[in-house]
Amino acid sequence: MVVSVTESAESSSNFVPLGYRMQELQDTDEPVASDLVVDGGRSENETAALTVNVPGDKSVSHRALLAALLPGAPSRLTVRNANLGGAVRALLPAMRVLGRRVTLEHGDLIVERDGVAVPQPVRPHPDVSDWPADVPYLETEGSSAAARLLIGVLAGAGVAAVVDGDDVLRHRPMDWLVAPLSELGAEIGYLGEPGRLPVIIRGPVHRSATVELAVGSAQARSAVLLAAFAAGVTVEIRRPVRSRDHTERMLAAFGARLTESAESLRYEGGGYAVPPVIDVPADPSLAAYPVAAWLLWGGAGELRVPGVCLNPTRLGFFDVLRQSGADIGYRDQRACPGGEMAGTIVARGGLANLAAVRVDDPVTLHALIDEVPLLTAVSATLPGVSWLGCAGELRFKETDRLVTTARMAAAFGAHAEVAGDGLKVTGGAALTPGVVPSYGDHRIAMAAATLAMSLTGRTTVSDGGSHRTSFPGFVSVGRAIGARITEITRR
Repeated sequence: MVVSVTESAESSSNFVPLGYRMQELQDTDEPVASDLVVDGGRSENETAALTVNVPGDKSVSHRALLAALLPGAPSRLTVRNANLGGAVRALLPAMRVLGRRVTLEHGDLIVERDGVAVPQPVRPHPDVSDWPADVPYLETEGSSAAARLLIGVLAGAGVAAVVDGDDVLRHRPMDWLVAPLSELGAEIGYLGEPGRLPVIIRGPVHRSATVELAVGSAQARSAVLLAAFAAGVTVEIRRPVRSRDHTERMLAAFGARLTESAESLRYEGGGYAVPPVIDVPADPSLAAYPVAAWLLWGGAGELRVPGVCLNPTRLGFFDVLRQSGADIGYRDQRACPGGEMAGTIVARGGLANLAAVRVDDPVTLHALIDEVPLLTAVSATLPGVSWLGCAGELRFKETDRLVTTARMAAAFGAHAEVAGDGLKVTGGAALTPGVVPSYGDHRIAMAAATLAMSLTGRTTVSDGGSHRTSFPGFVSVGRAIGARITEITRR
C-alpha cells in the first residue's frame, strides 16, 4: 500500500503552493522509470521576488508516524504537513500490518488504531531456508530511517516482528543499532547476512544501560532512544558526534526527561503523553535545492521559503554558504509545538563573490550530510579548492555517495575526487550540460538537476525520477522559481 502522488501545476508570480498533493492511499505498481530534462537558464523575470513552499521534513515525518506505535499513543493521531515521498511511504505497509489504518483527510495524515492487521507478503532471502511463520513481516522498501527507527520502537514496545527491506537496504548496516539495543536486553537476530536486514525481534528491551555508539548516525541514536522511551528504561547514550536531534526534541515535547552533554545523551525514564496532533515543519534539506538554484542564477530579487525547520543540526548547508559570503537569512523564527524551530529562509544575490568552502569537523558535516552532493555541485562553480570532509558515513547511503557524487560532478566537467573520508572539489573548470547519471539516488538526481539549471544547454539526469523518494514536488517547485525542467517517462 503506497501513496499516489500528482504534481500541482498551479503557480503565481508571488506565491507557489506546496508543489504536490496527495490524492489517496491505494495499492499501486512499481513506479515507472523517468529522467529529468533541464534546459538551463531562467524562464521568469530575474527581478521577481518569489515565495515557494517545500514538503514537510522527512525525518520529523518518520518520527511522527512512529509515535502512533508507542505504548499509550492515542487511538487517532493526526500528522499535519507530513512528507509524502517514497521514503516516508515506505512505513505505511508496516503500519498496516501492525493494525494501524493510515488515511488522508483534508491534507492531514491520519493514523488510527483499528486492530485489523493486513499481512505483508514475505520476500524470501536467498540465504534463509526457514522463515519464521509466527511473527509479522514488515517490509520497509529502501528507507533506512523507516527500518532502523521501526526496529527501535518495536524492540522497546516488545513487539515481535521481522523487519526487512529491498535488495539495496539489505546491504546497509544495521549493527550500528542492533548492538546497543542488545545491551538494553533486546533479543534481535539476523536472518541473512550478519549485521544486515532482515532482522527478527524476538525479545524486548528490559534493562537500563550505558551504551556507546560506533557512529554518529542520528538513525542509530534515535532507534536506541525510542526503544528506551517505549520500554520506560533509563539509558545513557555515548555518541562520537552530535547530529540531528529531532527525536530528542519530539520526545521532550511528549514529556521525556532528557539531559545532554557534548559527548552523551541520557533519558531518565518517566511518564509521557503522545499528543493527538503533531505538526511537521518544512524540510530544510529540500529548501536547499531552490535556494541553491536561485543563488547559482544570481541577479536581483529574493527567494523566500516559509515554514522551514530551523533546527541548528539541519542548517549546515545554509550556514556554510553564509560563512563563505552568500546572502542567506532566517526570518519569522518561531517555536513549534513539537519542539522544533521554524521560520522563513531568504536568499538574495548570487555566488559571484564567494570563496571556496571547507567542512572539516563532524558536527558541521552532520548538519549538512544530506546536502553533500548539492554542496559539491555548488562548490564546482566557486574559485579555489573546496573540501567536504568527515563524510565516511556517506558510503552507506542509497549508493556510496562519495563515489557517486564525484562521478555526477565529473559528468559536468567538474574536478571532484574522493580523498579519504571526503570530497575535494577544485572550482573553475568549464562546466557543460550533457547526460548525467543519478545512480537512482534522489540526492544525486536533485543536485545534478539544480546545477544544470544554471548552465546553458540541455542536461538529462538519468533516473532523475528518484527525486520522489523525498521531494515529489521537485519539478513543480523548480518551475515555480523559473527553471525549465521536465520529467520524461522512459518506456
